[in-house]
Amino acid sequence: MRWLLPLAVFAAALAALLLTPESQPVLGLSHDDFGRGAMGLSMLISLLMSGLSRAGSAGAARVFGSVAAWGAIGVALVAIYAYRSEFAEVARRVGEELDPNPSHVGPGGEVVVRRRGEEFIVPGKVNGHAVSFVFDTGASAVVLTAEDAAASGLRFDEADYQVSVTTANGAAQAAPVRLDRVAVGPIVERGVRALVARPGALKESLLGMTFLERLKSFAVEGGKLKLKGG
Repeated sequence: MRWLLPLAVFAAALAALLLTPESQPVLGLSHDDFGRGAMGLSMLISLLMSGLSRAGSAGAARVFGSVAAWGAIGVALVAIYAYRSEFAEVARRVGEELDPNPSHVGPGGEVVVRRRGEEFIVPGKVNGHAVSFVFDTGASAVVLTAEDAAASGLRFDEADYQVSVTTANGAAQAAPVRLDRVAVGPIVERGVRALVARPGALKESLLGMTFLERLKSFAVEGGKLKLKGG
């Protein structure tokens, strides 16, 4: 009698395999994995029935408790395996949110930047010196603050500020320049036309179109900025 339930489980699993095309999974598992799982379940049930027959009524509750615990662990392991891709994606997204670095390089080599408040702050380098840019498609050129320009080794005289620009603080004069090297992650562009604002005229450097137009693509998707080099 104790073999009846294990045989029934095995027969049901066999029927499920026969009725399901081989290209389709069964409960999220391949046919081989499902078959192995069904065989293991049948053996577990057989051992359980055998244990119950020896334990008698006094030990039945203890046996059932142990089996239930191991069964729950088994179901959890099967679920993790069956949905391992989904779990991996969730883990990746959680890791991104916990990462203090606002940007990372995606699997396709694109630079992905998380939004900070209302803006995307893009970590970059100008001539090898670190600069934090505000992503700004409304800026016709890369615009550096006087402080970032000085840190990047650029020096200007009063007469160099000849270009009129509009900033958040109003109209101002800027100096035209061609930057040897602008880098954002693995994306590197050389000879980028840019402007340098007068001291005090701009609070943050802008990543404008003279850099962005050289990229293969840039887009905002799901609250993230994605920059892909050419």
